[in-house]
Amino acid sequence: MSQSTAVHKQDLAGLLREVLHIMATDSKSESSASQLLKLAQTLTGAVGACLSLFDDPDTHVVVGEGEEWVGRRSVLRDLAQTMAPGVHVNQPLPTGLVVQYNGWLVAPLQVKDETKGVVWLSFPSQPALTESDLAAVNAIVDGLVIVATNLLLDGQRDNADQLSMSLLMSIPDPLLVLDDEKRVMLLNPAAESAFNVVLAEMRGHPLADVIRATELVALVEEAQQTLTEWTNETGSTFAPRVTTVRNEDGEIEGWILALRDITRFKRLNRNQSEFMRIVSHDLRSPLTSMQGFASMLEMVGELNEKQDHFVNKILSGITQMTSLVDNIQDAGRYDPETGFYELSRSHVDLTEMVNRIVDNHLVPAEKQELTINIKTGDDVPIVNVDYNMLERAITNLVDNAIKYTPNGGIIEVGVDCRDDLVLVSVRDTGLGISSENQKRLFERHVRLARQEHKRIKGSGLGLFIVRSVAQRHGGNAWVESDEGKGSCFFLSVPLSGANLIGSHE
Repeated sequence: MSQSTAVHKQDLAGLLREVLHIMATDSKSESSASQLLKLAQTLTGAVGACLSLFDDPDTHVVVGEGEEWVGRRSVLRDLAQTMAPGVHVNQPLPTGLVVQYNGWLVAPLQVKDETKGVVWLSFPSQPALTESDLAAVNAIVDGLVIVATNLLLDGQRDNADQLSMSLLMSIPDPLLVLDDEKRVMLLNPAAESAFNVVLAEMRGHPLADVIRATELVALVEEAQQTLTEWTNETGSTFAPRVTTVRNEDGEIEGWILALRDITRFKRLNRNQSEFMRIVSHDLRSPLTSMQGFASMLEMVGELNEKQDHFVNKILSGITQMTSLVDNIQDAGRYDPETGFYELSRSHVDLTEMVNRIVDNHLVPAEKQELTINIKTGDDVPIVNVDYNMLERAITNLVDNAIKYTPNGGIIEVGVDCRDDLVLVSVRDTGLGISSENQKRLFERHVRLARQEHKRIKGSGLGLFIVRSVAQRHGGNAWVESDEGKGSCFFLSVPLSGANLIGSHE
């Protein structure tokens, strides 16, 4: 081996080390691309070098001469896409393309088998490059491929981030993004407006310093806590929701607090409730008059059998209408989410209430040859509840049992204590309810579509009222049933909080 060859190999090894050093130091910026192009320019004696990427990000790096290529990216694209991979010296140029140089070197940049860019070196005369020179240029081009790949990936990530940010900022509901220490990372404009803050001033601050709403802070801090609604200082109402953000290993990286603006729906609900209240109230007067005059018809003179039948039909219809009006009013007033009714608590003996309600239903039960039994516990305490609400709920349960139990059946109404709850139960020997229908039974306006029940009139509000009354007292309502074996409906009142006599809650 000659000394000149050994020296050239030593220079090539040093160049490769420099390429590796640049790639190890920074392989994701235009700066590293510029360093590699300068290296290629020095190695080959080119008067200018440039790297151009065809896709986002819009990247064009020029070293030395070659600024005219900035405006001719489409030409470079057409040229590169006709080439095979590798380094090409004095590759024939497209027809009509005139350059001011006598020599050039072109290398397409391929990323995942697609030509994404090109490297161009310009020479005052046709370059005379040895195989070692071309090998060194190939090594530099390989480094530029890595740089181009990283720039493209960063561009895609930036585009995705910009799209995500645009979507986030366009969401009309308030959205807060928190880091793993519950400090605010991001607020969209709706959140800035809802909390009267500016993101630039609040980024990095603890959540409690930003939103100044103890209920929302508690919702984020305590995952098990629930909050159905929150109203800000301007009167806007939101439904909050907290989502945990986890990485691929399942570790918590942050949280998202989303507040769905339900102000409009609350207003519509209030308007609807007010409308129903007014209509229901205004219906009572004519119904009362109709019932009074229909009842007095027999006082005018003796009615024949057909007339008496017609009067009874009128009175029955008025009773149904009155019951419907009562149910519509109570469903609106007692609804735990939208109801406007304030509980009027008093000391109530539920055992006495159950006995009185059953006594009032003995006559209609006898008409259907039904037997009603009462079963009460010995340790049922006096509770601090709303008498009218509880009476309405238990009455609805007994009414339903009478309506849906076939003639000759048995109904058992009970009140007892179980696990710090007072339980009112109404058991019947009716047709039973499937498990699928049980899930929907306590929803508003739900009635079971059964042939046997077609003759029974109803609004589908009775059980909704029962559950609403229970929930307004902190309890619940449910049913246990098997088809063909009857059903048992339960209403629970917790023996805690405001339900206890002497409570100051």
